[in-house]
Amino acid sequence: MRETTQDFIFEDDLAADNADHSSQNDAQRDDSASLLPRILRMLGAGIIFSCASIFLFQRWGGGNDVQRYLLLLAFTSVLTAGGFFCGLKLQESKGARTLLGLTLAVTPVNFAVLGGLVYSQFAIGWGGANVPSFASWVAPSPAAALTVAVFGAVALAGLCYISFLTMGRKQVKSLTACFFLSNLALLIPTRHPDAVGLLVLSIVIALTCCELRYFRNEVTLNTFEGRFVRLLMWVTPLLLAGRTGYLYNSSELFTGFVLATAAWLGFIFLPMLTTRTPIQKVLQVASACAGAASWICFADVILRTISLKSSWSLPFVTLPIALLLLILSRYAIGGGVGYRRSAAVVALVGGTTNLLIFPGLSASFICMITATSILVYGYVAQQRILFFTGIAGVVFGLGHHLKFALNFYSLANWGSLAITGVAIIVLASVLERQQGQLKEKAQALRQRLQGWSN
Repeated sequence: MRETTQDFIFEDDLAADNADHSSQNDAQRDDSASLLPRILRMLGAGIIFSCASIFLFQRWGGGNDVQRYLLLLAFTSVLTAGGFFCGLKLQESKGARTLLGLTLAVTPVNFAVLGGLVYSQFAIGWGGANVPSFASWVAPSPAAALTVAVFGAVALAGLCYISFLTMGRKQVKSLTACFFLSNLALLIPTRHPDAVGLLVLSIVIALTCCELRYFRNEVTLNTFEGRFVRLLMWVTPLLLAGRTGYLYNSSELFTGFVLATAAWLGFIFLPMLTTRTPIQKVLQVASACAGAASWICFADVILRTISLKSSWSLPFVTLPIALLLLILSRYAIGGGVGYRRSAAVVALVGGTTNLLIFPGLSASFICMITATSILVYGYVAQQRILFFTGIAGVVFGLGHHLKFALNFYSLANWGSLAITGVAIIVLASVLERQQGQLKEKAQALRQRLQGWSN
C-alpha cells in the first residue's frame, strides 16, 4: 500500500512536470511566432523613416519642389491610412500603432520641407544664410509657397490628431496642440543663428512646462507608445539646432542659447528620467556648469556691444554666475549647500582678482560690496565658511580701498598725521570704555558660530 501511494505521488509529480514543460514550450513557440512580425515591423519602420529623412537632402528628378513635397505629404497620408487598415480591417493593433507612430515621426520632416519652401520666398534678413543646394527647397512663387504651407499644415494637423487618438487618447488635444505648435516654428522664415537659438530655448521651456503639467502624470502616456510620442515632442528643437549648426554658420549667441537650453533640460527635465539620486546630482551639476558657460557667451557679446570698461568686465561675468548658482541652490536635489558655497567662491574670486588686475577705487568698492553681501548671507544662513569668507574679503577690499583713498587724497602732511593720531586715540578710548560689552558680544558670537553648519 505504501509503495502504491509513493508511485501515485511520483506519477502526479511527473504529470505536473510534463504540464510545466508543455506550457514552457507553448510560451517559447508563441515568442518565436511573434518574433518574426516584430522584426519585420522594425525593419519596415526603419526603411520608411529613412525614406522620409532622405527627402530632406536629395534633389529628385521630375517635377518641381512643390510637387515633390505633395508626394511626401501623400506618403504621410498613406501611413495613416495603413494604420487604419491594420486596426479596423485586420484587427491588428501593433501594426496600426507602428504606422500611426511613423506618421508622427515624419511630421517634422514635412514641416522642415515646408519651412524651406516658405524661406525661399519670404527670407528674413541675414545674408549669411546661403542654403546648400542639396538641402534647398524652392517654391515657384510667394503665392505657391503660402498655399502649400497652409494646405500642408492643415492636413498635417488632421493626421496628427488622428494618430494621437490612438497613441494618447486621454491627452489627444494637449498632445496635438503641443506637437503642432512646436512644428510650426520650422515655418518661421529665418536662418539667423541668434534668432534660431532664442527660438530653440523658448520651445524647450514651453515643452518642459507641457511635460510637467499635462503628460508626466498621465498613466496612459507611461506606456511604450506614450513615451514614444512624448519623445517626439523634442524633435523640433533638435531639428532647428541641428540645421543651424550643420548647414549654416553659428554665432556666439547661438552657442549661448544652446548651452542655456542644455542647462535647462539637464537641471529640470533629465533628473526626472531616473530615480538614482547620485545621477540626478551629477546631471544638475553639469547643467549648472552649462548655465555658467552660457552666461559667459552672453556676457562677451554684451561687453563688446556696450564697450564696458575693463575694470568692470570680470564682475560683470562672475557676479551673475554667482547669482545663478544661488538661485539653483533652492531647487537642487539633496540640498544646495554646495551651490551656495560655489556662488560665494565665484563672487569673491571674481571681486578680488578684478582688484588685483585693475587696482583702483571702483574695483576695491566692488570687492567690498561683494564680500559684505557674502558675510551677511553667511550670517543669516548660519554657515561658517561663507561668514568667514566674507570677513576675509571685506578686510582685503577695505585694505586696498584705504590704500587707494590715501593715495588719491595725498594725506601725507602733518595735518593728516595729527588727525590720524587723534582718531587712533579716540578708537582706543572707545574700546576701553566698551570692553565689557564687546567681550560679552564676542562670547555670544562665538557660541552662536559653534551652532552653525560649515
